[in-house]
Amino acid sequence: MISAEREINVSVDQARDWFLSLEEHPERYRFATHEGIEFEGGNFGDVGARFRTREKFYFLKLELLFELVDVDETSFRFRLIRPAWMDVWGMFSMRELSPETVILRLEIGSDTRRGQLWLKIPPVAAAIRRQITAEVVHIKESMETVMGDSDGI
Repeated sequence: MISAEREINVSVDQARDWFLSLEEHPERYRFATHEGIEFEGGNFGDVGARFRTREKFYFLKLELLFELVDVDETSFRFRLIRPAWMDVWGMFSMRELSPETVILRLEIGSDTRRGQLWLKIPPVAAAIRRQITAEVVHIKESMETVMGDSDGI
């Protein structure tokens, strides 16, 4: 499993609301190596919701299609549908440190031998680690900016 996490100065409810707002504000997930999220059905709080991303891993640009498979008050678990040969899942989880601080963690893993081997290839692991670290850093900045704004979500 590959993971990245950051401490964020928002409550668990605010962090969850930020994720749930992505259907209306997909630009909040856009940064240098990630072109944002495009929903194809449902929203970030619905099991079965599908969303597409376009991400740049070093020089390689990939279009990825995900499906949410489990959602609760503190986590969102999704699986990669396309490209299917990668055979991986991901999960955002939020752990409360204090009423106004959470740890946001993004994990990428696989339940199959093929996927686990794929994630252990050093250049692949490095590219994924770099990307998900950039994601949690970006999400931290976005959450703190959006939630610090007097209008919030």
